[in-house]
Amino acid sequence: MIRSPALVKLFALGLGIASFLAAGAAAAQIKQPGNHPHYGLELDPHVLIQHDQTPFGDEGLGLGLRAVIPLMHNGPVPQINNNIGITFGADFAFFGDDDLCGRRGGVAYFADECSGTNIWFPVTGQWNFFFTPVVSVFGELGLALQYQRFEWEGVCDNGRACSSDATDTDAEFVFWGGARFLFSDRAGLTVRLGWPYVSIGASILF
Repeated sequence: MIRSPALVKLFALGLGIASFLAAGAAAAQIKQPGNHPHYGLELDPHVLIQHDQTPFGDEGLGLGLRAVIPLMHNGPVPQINNNIGITFGADFAFFGDDDLCGRRGGVAYFADECSGTNIWFPVTGQWNFFFTPVVSVFGELGLALQYQRFEWEGVCDNGRACSSDATDTDAEFVFWGGARFLFSDRAGLTVRLGWPYVSIGASILF
Protein backbone atom coordinates (compact mmCIF):
# COMPACT_ATOMS: atom_id res chain seq x y z
CA MET A 1 0.00 0.00 0.00
CA ILE A 2 1.37 3.41 -0.97
CA ARG A 3 1.63 5.56 2.15
CA SER A 4 2.51 8.84 0.37
CA PRO A 5 -0.43 9.61 -1.96
CA ALA A 6 0.37 13.32 -2.12
CA LEU A 7 3.99 12.63 -3.07
CA VAL A 8 3.02 10.09 -5.70
CA LYS A 9 0.42 12.49 -7.16
CA LEU A 10 3.09 15.20 -7.34
CA PHE A 11 5.42 12.96 -9.32
CA ALA A 12 2.55 11.87 -11.56
CA LEU A 13 1.62 15.52 -12.17
CA GLY A 14 5.20 16.28 -13.14
CA LEU A 15 5.23 13.45 -15.65
CA GLY A 16 1.87 14.62 -17.02
CA ILE A 17 3.15 18.16 -17.51
CA ALA A 18 6.22 16.84 -19.28
CA SER A 19 4.08 14.75 -21.61
CA PHE A 20 1.90 17.77 -22.37
CA LEU A 21 4.91 19.93 -23.21
CA ALA A 22 6.25 17.20 -25.46
CA ALA A 23 2.97 16.62 -27.29
CA GLY A 24 3.60 19.17 -30.05
CA ALA A 25 6.79 17.52 -31.29
CA ALA A 26 6.03 13.96 -30.25
CA ALA A 27 4.14 12.93 -33.38
CA ALA A 28 7.11 13.81 -35.59
CA GLN A 29 10.02 12.54 -33.46
CA ILE A 30 8.50 9.25 -32.31
CA LYS A 31 8.18 8.31 -36.00
CA GLN A 32 11.90 8.87 -36.66
CA PRO A 33 13.62 5.57 -35.74
CA GLY A 34 17.09 6.05 -34.27
CA ASN A 35 16.74 9.83 -33.86
CA HIS A 36 18.07 9.93 -30.29
CA PRO A 37 21.51 10.08 -28.65
CA HIS A 38 23.79 7.12 -29.32
CA TYR A 39 25.22 5.91 -26.01
CA GLY A 40 26.76 2.75 -24.64
CA LEU A 41 26.16 3.45 -20.96
CA GLU A 42 23.88 5.67 -18.88
CA LEU A 43 24.57 6.42 -15.22
CA ASP A 44 21.75 7.62 -12.98
CA PRO A 45 22.76 8.78 -9.47
CA HIS A 46 19.58 9.72 -7.58
CA VAL A 47 17.85 10.48 -4.32
CA LEU A 48 14.78 8.45 -3.39
CA ILE A 49 11.79 8.13 -1.08
CA GLN A 50 10.80 4.55 -0.30
CA HIS A 51 7.04 4.39 0.29
CA ASP A 52 6.46 0.62 0.52
CA GLN A 53 8.20 -2.42 2.03
CA THR A 54 9.18 -0.18 4.93
CA PRO A 55 10.34 -1.70 8.23
CA PHE A 56 8.14 0.74 10.20
CA GLY A 57 5.24 3.03 9.34
CA ASP A 58 7.23 5.97 7.97
CA GLU A 59 8.76 6.47 4.55
CA GLY A 60 12.50 6.21 4.13
CA LEU A 61 14.98 8.57 2.50
CA GLY A 62 17.97 7.36 0.59
CA LEU A 63 20.43 7.40 -2.28
CA GLY A 64 21.03 5.14 -5.23
CA LEU A 65 22.89 4.57 -8.47
CA ARG A 66 21.69 2.88 -11.64
CA ALA A 67 23.60 1.84 -14.73
CA VAL A 68 21.75 1.30 -18.01
CA ILE A 69 23.25 -0.62 -20.93
CA PRO A 70 21.25 -0.43 -24.19
CA LEU A 71 20.87 -3.79 -25.92
CA MET A 72 20.00 -2.24 -29.31
CA HIS A 73 20.19 1.28 -30.68
CA ASN A 74 16.70 1.16 -32.14
CA GLY A 75 14.02 -1.40 -31.34
CA PRO A 76 12.40 -3.70 -30.47
CA VAL A 77 9.80 -1.86 -32.60
CA PRO A 78 11.87 -0.70 -35.61
CA GLN A 79 9.16 1.62 -36.98
CA ILE A 80 9.31 4.06 -34.04
CA ASN A 81 11.99 5.91 -32.07
CA ASN A 82 12.66 3.51 -29.20
CA ASN A 83 15.32 1.36 -27.63
CA ILE A 84 15.55 -1.29 -24.95
CA GLY A 85 18.24 -2.00 -22.38
CA ILE A 86 19.06 -3.60 -19.07
CA THR A 87 19.49 -1.67 -15.81
CA PHE A 88 21.14 -2.66 -12.55
CA GLY A 89 22.39 -0.88 -9.47
CA ALA A 90 22.01 -0.38 -5.74
CA ASP A 91 19.64 1.73 -3.63
CA PHE A 92 19.90 2.56 0.08
CA ALA A 93 16.96 3.80 2.17
CA PHE A 94 17.13 4.83 5.84
CA PHE A 95 14.26 4.90 8.35
CA GLY A 96 13.86 6.25 11.88
CA ASP A 97 11.06 7.22 14.26
CA ASP A 98 11.59 8.16 17.91
CA ASP A 99 7.90 8.20 18.83
CA LEU A 100 5.53 5.43 17.74
CA CYS A 101 7.28 2.93 15.53
CA GLY A 102 4.16 0.88 14.84
CA ARG A 103 3.49 -2.82 14.84
CA ARG A 104 5.81 -5.59 13.84
CA GLY A 105 5.43 -9.34 14.26
CA GLY A 106 1.99 -8.93 15.84
CA VAL A 107 3.40 -6.91 18.76
CA ALA A 108 2.47 -3.26 19.30
CA TYR A 109 5.11 -1.21 21.03
CA PHE A 110 6.26 2.29 21.86
CA ALA A 111 9.96 2.73 21.23
CA ASP A 112 12.46 5.15 22.62
CA GLU A 113 14.61 4.46 19.58
CA CYS A 114 14.04 2.64 16.34
CA SER A 115 15.71 2.63 12.96
CA GLY A 116 15.94 0.59 9.82
CA THR A 117 17.92 0.24 6.63
CA ASN A 118 16.87 -1.21 3.29
CA ILE A 119 19.30 -2.04 0.51
CA TRP A 120 17.95 -2.93 -2.92
CA PHE A 121 19.85 -4.49 -5.83
CA PRO A 122 17.46 -4.14 -8.80
CA VAL A 123 17.90 -5.69 -12.22
CA THR A 124 15.24 -4.64 -14.72
CA GLY A 125 14.56 -4.21 -18.39
CA GLN A 126 14.13 -0.61 -19.57
CA TRP A 127 12.08 0.32 -22.65
CA ASN A 128 12.60 3.92 -23.82
CA PHE A 129 10.42 6.01 -26.14
CA PHE A 130 11.99 9.21 -27.49
CA PHE A 131 9.46 11.98 -28.14
CA THR A 132 11.62 15.09 -28.53
CA PRO A 133 15.35 15.90 -28.31
CA VAL A 134 14.67 16.75 -24.65
CA VAL A 135 11.94 14.38 -23.44
CA SER A 136 11.83 10.59 -23.40
CA VAL A 137 9.76 8.24 -21.26
CA PHE A 138 10.43 4.67 -20.15
CA GLY A 139 9.04 1.68 -18.33
CA GLU A 140 11.02 -0.74 -16.16
CA LEU A 141 10.11 -4.21 -14.88
CA GLY A 142 12.27 -6.77 -13.13
CA LEU A 143 13.48 -8.23 -9.85
CA ALA A 144 15.39 -6.81 -6.90
CA LEU A 145 17.22 -8.47 -4.04
CA GLN A 146 16.18 -6.71 -0.82
CA TYR A 147 18.22 -6.69 2.38
CA GLN A 148 16.42 -5.20 5.36
CA ARG A 149 17.66 -4.48 8.86
CA PHE A 150 15.54 -3.03 11.68
CA GLU A 151 16.17 -2.43 15.36
CA TRP A 152 14.25 -0.84 18.23
CA GLU A 153 14.25 -0.51 21.99
CA GLY A 154 11.13 0.28 24.00
CA VAL A 155 8.22 -1.02 26.06
CA CYS A 156 5.84 -3.74 24.85
CA ASP A 157 2.11 -4.10 25.70
CA ASN A 158 2.86 -6.03 28.88
CA GLY A 159 4.98 -3.19 30.25
CA ARG A 160 8.23 -5.08 29.93
CA ALA A 161 11.28 -3.65 28.23
CA CYS A 162 11.85 -5.26 24.87
CA SER A 163 14.12 -4.78 21.91
CA SER A 164 14.89 -6.25 18.53
CA ASP A 165 17.76 -6.29 16.09
CA ALA A 166 16.89 -8.40 13.06
CA THR A 167 17.63 -8.77 9.37
CA ASP A 168 15.72 -10.17 6.44
CA THR A 169 16.62 -10.91 2.81
CA ASP A 170 14.27 -11.71 -0.04
CA ALA A 171 13.58 -11.10 -3.72
CA GLU A 172 10.79 -8.81 -4.92
CA PHE A 173 9.23 -7.85 -8.24
CA VAL A 174 9.81 -4.14 -8.93
CA PHE A 175 8.50 -1.72 -11.54
CA TRP A 176 8.82 1.93 -12.47
CA GLY A 177 7.66 4.42 -15.05
CA GLY A 178 9.61 7.57 -15.64
CA ALA A 179 10.80 10.42 -17.80
CA ARG A 180 14.20 11.69 -18.85
CA PHE A 181 14.86 15.37 -19.64
CA LEU A 182 18.12 15.99 -21.51
CA PHE A 183 19.57 19.48 -21.10
CA SER A 184 22.45 18.67 -23.45
CA ASP A 185 23.48 15.75 -25.65
CA ARG A 186 24.95 13.89 -22.67
CA ALA A 187 23.36 15.12 -19.44
CA GLY A 188 19.93 15.64 -17.97
CA LEU A 189 17.41 14.75 -15.27
CA THR A 190 15.58 11.46 -14.63
CA VAL A 191 12.36 11.02 -12.63
CA ARG A 192 11.02 7.59 -11.58
CA LEU A 193 7.60 6.74 -10.17
CA GLY A 194 6.91 3.18 -9.10
CA TRP A 195 7.27 0.45 -6.52
CA PRO A 196 8.78 0.42 -3.93
CA TYR A 197 10.16 3.96 -4.26
CA VAL A 198 10.12 7.18 -6.25
CA SER A 199 13.33 8.94 -7.24
CA ILE A 200 14.84 11.93 -8.98
CA GLY A 201 18.40 12.21 -10.18
CA ALA A 202 20.88 12.91 -12.93
CA SER A 203 21.14 11.22 -16.31
CA ILE A 204 24.66 10.99 -17.71
CA LEU A 205 25.23 9.36 -21.11
CA PHE A 206 28.55 7.90 -22.27
